Amino acid sequence: MTPEQLGQLQQQLYALQAENEQLRHQINHLAQQQQANAQRREQVIKGGGRLLIPLLDRAKVVRSFGKLAETAGNFTGPREQWPTRDDVLGDARLFLESLVRFAVRRRTLLLMLALLGAIIPAIQIWLVVRQNEIIENQNEIVLEQKELSEIQVYDIVSRSMTEGDRNAKLMTGALLSRADPAFLSGVVEEAFDPVLAGSYGSDSYNASTRRLEDAAFRGHLVRAAVRGIHRQAEGEPAEGESAKERAEATLPTLRRILQDSALRVPEVLRLGRNARGEQDRTGAALDEEVEGYLRRVGEAMQMVARLSRVAGHDTALAEDLRPLMRRIEWSGLEGNRFRRAHALALELLLLDLAVQPEPRAPLEVDLGGQSREEALARGMKVLRERLGADGIDWAGVAREAGIP
Repeated sequence: MTPEQLGQLQQQLYALQAENEQLRHQINHLAQQQQANAQRREQVIKGGGRLLIPLLDRAKVVRSFGKLAETAGNFTGPREQWPTRDDVLGDARLFLESLVRFAVRRRTLLLMLALLGAIIPAIQIWLVVRQNEIIENQNEIVLEQKELSEIQVYDIVSRSMTEGDRNAKLMTGALLSRADPAFLSGVVEEAFDPVLAGSYGSDSYNASTRRLEDAAFRGHLVRAAVRGIHRQAEGEPAEGESAKERAEATLPTLRRILQDSALRVPEVLRLGRNARGEQDRTGAALDEEVEGYLRRVGEAMQMVARLSRVAGHDTALAEDLRPLMRRIEWSGLEGNRFRRAHALALELLLLDLAVQPEPRAPLEVDLGGQSREEALARGMKVLRERLGADGIDWAGVAREAGIP
């Protein structure tokens, strides 16, 4: 082997030794870190155990007491083997410190458990309060959504009753008849308010058409009110409610309709004396709706008569019908295009007064074996006794009712 090769081998050996030394340092450093980590974990475990489980510290109390007893036991031996004063004081001090440390740690643990036991109910109460706040917010949102949905329903109903065709108005009236009685009563109360009737000029352009449209519109509301009240009368009274109380609660709604008809029906009949201005489909459809309004007024008079008997207010019908009967020009109905519908409404009232059925009975009166002419004559007699003869053309009324 040449000197050059020996030199190269010597350099490689030095390099390996240096690398080995570096690796040895790294291994020692890692071992020291692991040992330090283990010591820290041990300290944490011991510290946590001493803090959270102080009852385990009683072993130290036992050991310190055993050592003190052993030291005191040496006094039984030869005097030369007696422990010194410092040994006894040291063992006694260690024992007393262990007792105090054990008591303090146990009290600390109990205090922590007590605080934890008090915090948990407080957290639960806070959670309940927060849940109640969330529920209240949800209820407010639901109420707002309900109010918005009610506004949408009101908008749809109003549009259908004012802008829809006849079938839409018919369906809307049918739905209103199934609505809440208090809600329907409020609608009738506002729609038939005399203040809303206002003051109209009969000579203005298309005034007659607008008056007929007003009557036609109210016919659907009258139908909904009469059907709703009749359906309510068909059911059983609520618990603690008598038939008289229920009749007294629903009677004002129908009376408001009759009070409105005292002005509206004579106006409609006055307009009916004129020939229809437009013989197109629009005018014919409007006349049909007006005839429906007159028929619904007759049904309202029927229900007022029935409910007045149940409630014991027989004068209510007379008070509401007397102004209407006085304002109608009975002698001028010949050739009136609304005469037939008005005569039918009058016939419904007379037949109901003759038979005097219960409120729950069908609106189509069952004559019970008597002829129609006899029932009409009997109803006319009852109506005349209630309203009196002052200011009413009873001969014209009889003529319209077909009574000889």
